[in-house]
Amino acid sequence: MAEDQFVPQSGGLQVREGHEESDLSVKGIVTFLICLALGGALTFVAAKIMLKDWPVLGLSFWEAKLFGEPRPLTPAEQQLRNERTIAAAPATPAEAQDTRAEEEEHLSRTFVPPRLQYDDTLEMQTFRGDEDEWLKSSGKTPAGNIHIPIEQAKDMLVKQGLGKISEPFEPPTLPTAVPMVPASAAQRTR
Repeated sequence: MAEDQFVPQSGGLQVREGHEESDLSVKGIVTFLICLALGGALTFVAAKIMLKDWPVLGLSFWEAKLFGEPRPLTPAEQQLRNERTIAAAPATPAEAQDTRAEEEEHLSRTFVPPRLQYDDTLEMQTFRGDEDEWLKSSGKTPAGNIHIPIEQAKDMLVKQGLGKISEPFEPPTLPTAVPMVPASAAQRTR
């Protein structure tokens, strides 16, 4: 079909040059933003009502109606609960270590290693404490290395600067790669 014989279905009366202006209007955008703000405000109010203890509308009301009010603990149950809470928490760090050792022994007999960390937060705090202690102390390691507190080392570095380099840096020599030898035909068929 030739381009000059093209006839639009609408008869071509509303075909103009330029761009379409009717799809985007300020009135439509403002109306949308107002509706969006009202919808957000209504959602916020509805959520606030649902979370409050307002009769018939709040979730707590329906929970109590469907499942009943929780029964208060009897004095014997309260005493048992308190005893379990006290028994669960070790009184001293030594007791905590003894409990941990017993649990580790039980776990090592029950599950094969590797296992996940028992208490990663406590282990990280212990690790950081050990590292801080090492950074703040001075001494000599069994290998003969001497270390000083990190703050003292920083001060010395600021005052004295880095030492001069006596030789140009040479990276360590790596072994050369062994050339690949093609496998024989008998090995390839296996």
